[in-house]
Amino acid sequence: MIKSPWRKYNKNPYFIPRMSFIRERLITFIISSGIVLILLSPLPFGNVETWSVSLFEIIAFLTFGVWLTGKIIKRRIRLPQSPLYIPMGLLFLLVIFQTIQLPDSILNMVSPHSFMLWQSKREALEHIFGSQINLPKTISLYPFVTWQKLLLYLSYAAFFLVTTDYIRTSKQIKRFFWFVFTVAMIESLIGLLQYIASGTNVPASGSYINPNHFAGLLLLVTPIFLGYLIYISTKEHFQLNSWKQVIKTQSSSNLLLLFATSLIAISLILSQSRGAIFSFAAAILFLYLLISLNKKSSTVKWLLGVFFVIIILYSFWIGLDPVIEKFSETEEALPLRTYIWKDTFNLIKDFPAFGTGLGTFSLAYTLYKEDAYWPYVYDHAHNDYMELAAETGLIGFFLVLFALISFYKRAVYNIRKFSPQKDPLRYYILLGCLSGMFGLFIHAVTEFNFQIPANAYYFIFLLGLANSLQYQLSERQN
Repeated sequence: MIKSPWRKYNKNPYFIPRMSFIRERLITFIISSGIVLILLSPLPFGNVETWSVSLFEIIAFLTFGVWLTGKIIKRRIRLPQSPLYIPMGLLFLLVIFQTIQLPDSILNMVSPHSFMLWQSKREALEHIFGSQINLPKTISLYPFVTWQKLLLYLSYAAFFLVTTDYIRTSKQIKRFFWFVFTVAMIESLIGLLQYIASGTNVPASGSYINPNHFAGLLLLVTPIFLGYLIYISTKEHFQLNSWKQVIKTQSSSNLLLLFATSLIAISLILSQSRGAIFSFAAAILFLYLLISLNKKSSTVKWLLGVFFVIIILYSFWIGLDPVIEKFSETEEALPLRTYIWKDTFNLIKDFPAFGTGLGTFSLAYTLYKEDAYWPYVYDHAHNDYMELAAETGLIGFFLVLFALISFYKRAVYNIRKFSPQKDPLRYYILLGCLSGMFGLFIHAVTEFNFQIPANAYYFIFLLGLANSLQYQLSERQN
């Protein structure tokens, strides 16, 4: 009889637990690596090229697969509660419905203009190739592109589920905080070098192609850094009543973080993105209002004051003339986008309920381009809200709007109940996440940051982290 080489291990009662420990550590390592890799997505030009989009989609799905496998092995799949699940799930069903082939009578009823466009396309092709042409008639004007965009959105959903469940401990929060800070710092330094080396002629854009999207990333993450600064400044429970106390009571590492965060904000300003600068101011105001919901602290007031003074002094030292000049051109530049919005509004009127199909804006807009008469191809509406309404209809638009309003309503309600003294790290990081996302919502009125995959992944990261932090704080409060 041949003896199994594993027989001696089977007699060891510590063997199975040790194997389980190794497996759990491996799963944890893979999930952490997956999140880190996705947070590197801004580096390849903002992740807008086909190869990079596909690469990070694969990473997101593989990370989700490993996370789900770990949950199945533990026989425990329990996600933090969130008002986002049902409306966003309905949005995905809506997009799938856009790609389903419908009978002529139903398509004509739910989307008459889609039916008319498919009919004219069929007649044109029959004139060339004969009557054997068989076109699937769908709500989406380009079902293949809609499926591609849906796959990208599913990767966002997968990343959200992993983030909201996985990041739980203080050690994990701090680890990912410092990684996000490092990426933002690298982007900022690249942007500053671009601006200075060009003699202030080229706006800071980091690794991004468009400086507005570079500014969108920094707009998202800077309030988190401020939240962390407030956390390390208030965890000793002292009150600061002057800017001199702010400087004196901070350690050298804290002051270094303050100046580095100011440098990131300066890079945002030097991007010369008017919308981002205005949205950044709105985000900081929103952060202060969230803090004021619980307790007005002179510490926070003086810390934010010192932060803004450093930004102003640094900015004037480097040179703000091009930024000021860009703002002076606002009245001339704004009508250019309003023409696009007017055409997009006409598009929405013709496809009110279900839209033209997710990801089909650039195709559908060519049929409605009238006021924006310049010889350009517009891939986006320069307004994420109008583009969402054009592609998914008013149904999709209100599903997303309802989800976000519900999320923020619940967050503000919970913030009123939370005590910062019990868990200042999670509390102030949560406020930073909510403020950064709020700033991007403001910026979305004049830009299309949500159409840039790198910025979208960062938004999802903040959204998942904020959802997880709310759940953790509510558990600790109870």
